[in-house]
Amino acid sequence: MTTDAPKYRRVEPDERRELLVAATLRCLARDGHAGISVRRIATEAGVSVGLLNHHFGSIDALIADTYHKLASELTSALRQEIQQAGTPAEKMDTFLVGSFSPRVMDPKLLGVWVVFWSLIRHSDDVSQSHEKSYRAYLDLLRSLLDDLAASEGFVIHDTRLAAIGLSAMLDGLWLEWCLNPDTFSPANGLHISRCWVKGLRHGAFGTDDVL
Repeated sequence: MTTDAPKYRRVEPDERRELLVAATLRCLARDGHAGISVRRIATEAGVSVGLLNHHFGSIDALIADTYHKLASELTSALRQEIQQAGTPAEKMDTFLVGSFSPRVMDPKLLGVWVVFWSLIRHSDDVSQSHEKSYRAYLDLLRSLLDDLAASEGFVIHDTRLAAIGLSAMLDGLWLEWCLNPDTFSPANGLHISRCWVKGLRHGAFGTDDVL
């Protein structure tokens, strides 16, 4: 009788980093701020603390990488859905529908965002990750707003400010719903957002007056 030696698959560095990022997301979704723990994340990923430090150097760097990955994936998913839509109006509405989809309106996921947001002012790594992700998200919003205005013949004096306004409203709705899902339904949030766009069509951000 012969006994074959166990076969071990060598995990490449990029794959190991992906596993650690996924473990970080699970810890933050399950434990909130308490999930920001090198030992807890290493245990979740099934690796040593030393290996985590080897790949990321610090917990801040790991959290920042996790933030960027999550934000990029959500923005990319929205872009793909928008590309399937037809007119600029349909693309804008597709974006709004996607912003209140079950994928986004996941209490655990929204809880993870709250943890990320709380770290932006206290971690340079997380702050830089936020800036990159937010810039890409604002670029998407500005493109949608510019195309909508051009196709329907109304004026947005400053699409950057309009994009910031829409982003802030969505962030506020997500935060409100995360704190208390009984406050309003995702359908209510979609209705509020559609009303915001309707106001845009009727002259909001159509002047250069600054209050």
